[in-house]
This record gives sequence, C-alpha cells and structure tokens, in this order.
Amino acid sequence: MNLTLACWLWRAQVRAQPGRIAVASIAIAVGVALALAIQLVNRSALAEFDSALSSINGQAQFRLEGRSGYLDETIWPQIATHPAVASASPVIETSQRVWPALRADNEVDEAAQQPARMRIIGIDPMRAARVSPDLIASDTSGETGETLFDADSIFLSKRALEVLGLQPGDSVNVASGIETVRFRIAGRLDRVAHDIPVAVMDIGTLQWRLGWLGRLSRIDLRLNPGETAQSILMDTSLGLPPGIILSRPEDSRQRMSNLSRAYRVNLSLLALVALFTGAFIVHSTMSLAIAREQSAFALMSILGADRVSLGIVLFGLGSIPGIVGAASGCVAGAFGAWLILGMMGADLGAGFFAGGAARLSIDTATLGGFMVAGVATALAGTFAPARRILGQPSARALKSGSVEDLLSVRRGWVWPIVLFASGIALLAFPAIDDLPLPSYATIGLWLVAGILLLSNVIRFTGQLSCLAGRRGASADIWLATHRVAASPGSHSAALGGVVAAVAFAAAMAIMVTSFRTSVDQWLEAVLPADLYGRVESPTPGSGIDPETQQRIASLPGVARAEFLVSAKVLLDGQRPAVSILARDIDRDRPQERLPLTGDVSRAPEGAIPIWISEAVVDLYGWRPGQAVRLPLDAAAGHGFHVSGVWRDYARQHGSIVIGRADWRALTGEMHATDFSVWLGAHAEPDSLIGSIRGLFASASALELRSASDLRAISLRIFDRSFAATWALEAVAILVALFGVAASWAAESIARRKEFGMLICLGVERREIKKQFTIEALLVVGPAVAWGIALGIALAGVLVWRVNPQSFHWTMDLYMPIAWLASGGIAMMGLAAIVAWGCAASAAEEEMLHAVREDW
Repeated sequence: MNLTLACWLWRAQVRAQPGRIAVASIAIAVGVALALAIQLVNRSALAEFDSALSSINGQAQFRLEGRSGYLDETIWPQIATHPAVASASPVIETSQRVWPALRADNEVDEAAQQPARMRIIGIDPMRAARVSPDLIASDTSGETGETLFDADSIFLSKRALEVLGLQPGDSVNVASGIETVRFRIAGRLDRVAHDIPVAVMDIGTLQWRLGWLGRLSRIDLRLNPGETAQSILMDTSLGLPPGIILSRPEDSRQRMSNLSRAYRVNLSLLALVALFTGAFIVHSTMSLAIAREQSAFALMSILGADRVSLGIVLFGLGSIPGIVGAASGCVAGAFGAWLILGMMGADLGAGFFAGGAARLSIDTATLGGFMVAGVATALAGTFAPARRILGQPSARALKSGSVEDLLSVRRGWVWPIVLFASGIALLAFPAIDDLPLPSYATIGLWLVAGILLLSNVIRFTGQLSCLAGRRGASADIWLATHRVAASPGSHSAALGGVVAAVAFAAAMAIMVTSFRTSVDQWLEAVLPADLYGRVESPTPGSGIDPETQQRIASLPGVARAEFLVSAKVLLDGQRPAVSILARDIDRDRPQERLPLTGDVSRAPEGAIPIWISEAVVDLYGWRPGQAVRLPLDAAAGHGFHVSGVWRDYARQHGSIVIGRADWRALTGEMHATDFSVWLGAHAEPDSLIGSIRGLFASASALELRSASDLRAISLRIFDRSFAATWALEAVAILVALFGVAASWAAESIARRKEFGMLICLGVERREIKKQFTIEALLVVGPAVAWGIALGIALAGVLVWRVNPQSFHWTMDLYMPIAWLASGGIAMMGLAAIVAWGCAASAAEEEMLHAVREDW
C-alpha cells in the first residue's frame, strides 16, 4: 500500500475520533511514565550509592566484617602481616547525628539546630592512602592549623558542608550515646563525589571520642598477585573468631539494593499493571473504531486492498496512541523522576536512600525500552479487533448494522474459568528470587478473565432489566433495556478498559487501606507506654548507662520505666542485617508485650527463648519450636529456642526479641539504647519530659516523643511511603473517568442515525435523552460493580500473597466501603451527565440529516 494513502487514512481516523485516541494515548502514557519514573529514581539512587562505594572502598578487593557489625581490633595486626595481604586498612564506619555547634558570633540556640544523620568514617591515613585515597583530606593546615591526627579534627565532604551550612574552620556536634562531642572542621574531602555527605577522622580519634575503643567496623584488603582471600579465612594460625565474614565491596551494593528491592519492584509491577490496563483501553478504542468503520475497510478490500495492506492500516492506526502515549510517557516519566528526586528524595518516600542528593541518571537504552513497551502494549490491544475484522467477509461487513455482530464474540465461560483456575494454581507457587512474580501473573490472568466475562455480565444485566421493565414500563425505559440486552458486545468493548481501571484502583485502595489499618492497630499494641526515648549507641558499652536508667525510673511522675537494647546481626552476607531487641518480657506470657501471630512454644531447659518476626520466618526458614544459633561472639556455645513469631511492621528485614535478662547474662551489657515510660496518675507530661531531658548532657543527644506523637509520625511515614501508590490509584481513577466519558461521547456520535430514525417514528427528543441516560446507567453501573468485585479479588492477592512474599509480613483485609461506593457512584453520575449531554447534542441534529446515509 502507498504510504501516503495510509497516512491519509490514519489522519482521517484521528480527526474522526480524537477523544478516543486521546484517552488511549493517556492510558499508555500513564503506564509508561509511572514505570519509567520508578526505574529512573531507583537507577539514580543506586548510582549515588555506587559513587559513594567507589570513594569509600577505593581499591579494596575484599573486606573482613563481623556478623554483629564489629570486629575486635586485636585481629588487625595479624591480618596486616599475613603473607597473602598486600595492604590492609582498618576502618570504622558509623552513622551518627551531626549538627552545627554554636559559634561565638551566632545567637542561635543550640537546641534549635536540626541534626542531620551522616556517615562518619575513621581511617588510618597511612594505610588508607594505599586502599581508599579519596578519603584523604586536602591539605588545609595553612588555613586552620589542624591536622587529621588532632583529637578534635574532622573532615567533611562538599555535600556534608552544604547540608550543615558550614565551612572549614567551623565546629560541629556529634551525638554519641548520651554525650555530645564537638569537633572542628579541619578541611574538606575534595575527592569524594559531590553528592555524597560523609565525614572522615582519624580512626584513633573516633575510637576514643565516639565510643569505639577496641573495635573496628571492618578491614579493607588488597591481596598480593595470585593470592585468594579464602587462604586468610582457612589459616587456623590466625585464630579468627567464627563470626568473621569475607565479602567483596560490591556486596554492600547488593545489600543496599535488597533493602529497597521489594518496595521498588512492587511499585514497578503496579505501574506495569497500569500499562496493562492501558492495553485494555486501547483494545476498547480500537474495537469500536474499527467496528464503526468496518464498511470503509470492507470497501477497501473490495476495491483491491489485500489483507497485508489492511493490516498495515489497522495496526498503524493502533500504533498511533502507542507512539504518542509512549513518547509522552517517556517525557513525563523523566520529568516525574526529576521531581521525585527533588521533592521526595531518591528513596521514593520510603526512607531507603536518605542522606544523599541523587542526580537524575538517564540512559538511552532505558528510554528506548519503555518506548518499545508502550508501542507494543498498544499493538497488543489492537490485535484482537484487527484479527476479527480481517477474518470477516467483506460483503457482510458492508451491511449496515453489523457492529454488534463484529464485537459480540461468543466466548462463553470456558476461557474465563481456565484463566481463573490458572491464576489460582499460580498462587500455590513460591516467590521467585524473593519476588512475587507468580502472584502478579495471577493478577494479570484474572484481569483478562474478568474482561472476557464482561459481555456476559452486561447481557445478564440487560435481560434482567428487560424482565423488570416488561410490565408498565415507559417507552424510554423499554428502549434502553432492550438496547442493552441486544448489544452486549459493543458495550463490553467500550467498557473493557474502564473495568480494568476500576479493578486496578479498587485493588490498590483495599490493599493500602488494609495495610494502614493493620499498621495503626499494630502501633496501638506495641506502644503501650506514654513516652518513648532513644539515644545513639554506636557500639555495645555505650548508650544509657545504669545510673541514668535508675534516675529516669526514680523521677517524680514516673510510674514505671522499661529499657531496651537494640543491636544488629548479619545472618546472611547478601541480605541486610537483622535487628536484635533485648527487652523485658515474661517468658510465660510474651503475648502481653508482643503481637504474636501464632502459638507459643515453650523453651526446653537450658535453652534461651527468642521471638522472631515474620520476616525471619520467610527469609531464613526459622520456625517456632526450632533450635537455632545466633552468630554472636557473646552467644558462642549457647542454644536458642524459637518460642514464637510476632508481627513487626517497623523492620522489614527481620527482628529477633530476646529477654533483657538473658541478654545481660550473655553479654554483660548493662547499657540501653531505648526506654519507655508510663506516667503516674498526677504526672505532668511536659514537666516530666523536661526532667528527663535534663538528665542528658545535650538535648540533641536524645530523641523523646509521646506515644501519640510516635504513632502520628509512623503513620505519616507510612503515608509518605505509599504516596507513589496513591498516585497510581488516582491515575487509574482518572483514566477510568476519561474512559467513561469518551465511550459515551463516541457512542452518541455513532448512534446519530438511530436517534434520527426514532425521531422520525415520533419519539420525542426528551425521551431519547432519557433513554440514552438510562442505558448508560444500566451499562456503566454493572461494569463498575463488576470492576469493584474484580478489584476485591485482586486485593486479596495483594494482601495475602504479594505483601507477605515481598515484605515478609501479614495483614488483615479491610474494605474501604465509603471510598468504593463514592467512586462507583461518581463514575455512574459522570456517565449519566455525559450521556445526557451527548444525546442532547446528537438529538438536536436535523432528522433528515441524521438518517441521510440510509437513503
């Protein structure tokens, strides 16, 4: 076929139905934009993290770490002198709260300064120069008179100086336990990437002043040629403790990627579900467009156009919303990613990548891939209607009134049942590489099955309406009910995309409501006290000392005080660390302090009971009643018994609760990191808060909040984390509303001849408008109800399969009845308004002009 002729035909079709093409393009653009924005934000976040790793790790080939996050520094000389080691650099890496110190010429109160959490690294300059030279500060001795070895010197990167609003020569405060330590900024880290906030000091200074005496975070290694790191671990003469982990620097990237992986992958898959919904919108658009113009295509076939030429015209028409939508989506996705990075940060609102200022990272391959995905989605939506018209005899297509014959494909119940059953079977499969891919496949299959059943739903609704309106019905109601019963195919084609959008929006609304309600109830269970406090504790042996604990418990107005120790342990070098919470707990009645999800298994004699979160069960396979060992130096030779499983929404990658008395017996540790306070009957909260703060050297060293404030902050963080999900839901609703409006606007245009004929037969224009409005309600109402029912089924998959497999916690199902009902009523109301207005416009046309094509 001549390309000029094809372009002329495509242009004519776009002019004839701009609304439908625009809705289909918007649907494709939304899916592409959301998926691309999430991909670009994550890419930018990991690029920032990679930049930080390249600066911090330098040329290190391997690193030695402890599972508890600490190493005894006495092993370093043995490692450094090992024949396989070319260079060994001891490193301490910690995350502390830092804020500007009050300067002599500044009247701002120190308590008003906002702390920023920052990575602080302690190095041996002589050793680090051969392994990680980017951490060596520039020479500023002439400017400040300070050196790296001075006891109050600290060096900040450019980004860290920007965050704090300081310059070399100024002073900063660093929180360490209940103390505040002041340092002078002795210089700048010019070779660290500009977007990385980091501080560096001499490792001896950090050990002495920040509570790391006798401990290291890790040892960075460079080996001699031909040597392997395993030779170090296998060398029994070194006497290395069993908790040592040997890893590559890039393993840290894997841990960080795993930290946000489930969150971003679920957002990406939800965005792709939106793109999948766009395919149904395109299918609806192309089905009705091709059906309305089938006589033109049949005439082209009779005049000599072969199937290939017709296919080019049809798929070219279908690719128009794909190309426009994909291009618009790529632009919108890139802009959205830039906006998210600027407003929400690289963590997508969930707090995974806090600290840095990631810059947008875009590559042509990613843009090209999403462009292809958008066009392919549109072509997939075009395939079925194009196949139907290409398979229809041209002579039959020329007959007027064959639209319903083309669109009413008798699918029956077999394929929908097969698809539903296949989805149920996929739910039995476990997650693949910790991703709920089978569950998402179930969502896709059920969406398709629901759309296939839509024509049956509309046909059944129309038949019920006919039966209900058989006696005493007015002419407009009689016409509307019989029109719906007689044309389920065209109506289902028009509303297929709407049902998909409604189902998608309803499923996400139910999932988010269920999650938020469960979190709210969980907070009530885990926050029984009135006040909660926390201090920085970089290592065991720091934090709230026993004397301060006693003072807090003895304050007037304190009815009871409990203290908790929070630590970390690395159970798997490829996964983020698991939290250990040592707290007061009754072995016989742990359910009084923990929201347990099952029965309690009593620990045998001599074993130490622990209670694990649901994430530990999923990630590491631990079960109640199982005997396990914790890879802690203090726990060597001690057995632990899993006594129960509890629900923990605060720590996605797992937590383990142990009695504080057992923890003290194991470690000898008397310090605490957290505390909770119950107020007495006549206590004044504000006065008591002031008294507690007065026990600490600096107000900034203590985080102290009421239970209500902590609950409000937690829910605010939850809402921020799911802001992207709410955006997906809002867009799905918007697409559905556009779909409803466009469907009935096009329907009114297509039925002008029918309206003209009714007017010729004596039907009043008012009755035509009423008929068309009733018809819209009879079709859109069941379609919306069916979409909500389908959404409830999809929400069950999200709540009971996707979330446990992705985030390793369970929740209860809660239905936002008011939201679902108001959304459904709004769509039906919009359909009625659009139908009335469009019918009014079409019915006002001269009746002879409307029926001229039938002469």
